[in-house]
Amino acid sequence: MRVIGTIVEDESGKPLSGLRVRAYDKDLVFDDDLGEATTDAEGNFEIDYMEAQYRDINETQPDVYVRVFDASGTKLLYSTEKAVRRSAQVTEHFDIRIPREKLTG
Repeated sequence: MRVIGTIVEDESGKPLSGLRVRAYDKDLVFDDDLGEATTDAEGNFEIDYMEAQYRDINETQPDVYVRVFDASGTKLLYSTEKAVRRSAQVTEHFDIRIPREKLTG
């Protein structure tokens, strides 16, 4: 299974390279870490994960969301946690636009 996508600056559409993207499976108590990737020169990322990383009692499909951090991995720039993709497909694609003010602020 995998999470793929592209991250661009909202105002210009310019690809954002070097950002760290982390994917999670939303659970009731603790969210499962599905993996991390860094965006390439075109702003693309890909995170591959296995069923064992999200499978809990009675859980057959992950509920996926992503968080985007700066290059150091410390400053949160964007999150889809409030729009979790329930019962995610084998491949989930995210097109993310981050406002310039988030990148410089």
